Amino acid sequence: MMIIATAAVLVSSAQIAQAPTVAQTTDTRGPCLDSPKSVPNVLGDPFERSSEVVRIDKVVSTRTMMASEVIGFLYTRQDGKTYLGTRSAQYTSPASAAQLNAVLASTRGADVRETSFPPQTRLGVKTSGPPFLGVHIPQNAWDPLGIRIEPCVSWPSGSALPDPT
Repeated sequence: MMIIATAAVLVSSAQIAQAPTVAQTTDTRGPCLDSPKSVPNVLGDPFERSSEVVRIDKVVSTRTMMASEVIGFLYTRQDGKTYLGTRSAQYTSPASAAQLNAVLASTRGADVRETSFPPQTRLGVKTSGPPFLGVHIPQNAWDPLGIRIEPCVSWPSGSALPDPT
């Protein structure tokens, strides 16, 4: 009787351990823990399901002295538009910021006026600069820009996105 009770406890423990938590399926950065946004948060206007982030990719430098240094993130929305964003401030070096700004200047969308990311704060005061800017980075531009794009996290295909409101 004791063996049967122990087996039942082990089976139910294994089932509980395998059950996904809500946080794992609705708000994740995956291995991109220093990404300012997560999947599936809304990114930009309009504030609707089509503007939810469904994929985050790392923008990795191939020119820095540190192998595989992440210099920023590429966010893909449900509507297919892509946006470039910086790493969290404590992880951004001046060299990686300069290279990410070169990527932005070369690949920004037609409606994006900015050619570099302004600081999010200046002397502790929040600025009004946009944290994410529309870009289109064709694969044949990766080598001249000294970058590669690596997958980080994506919303499961076929799974419904949560209501952004």
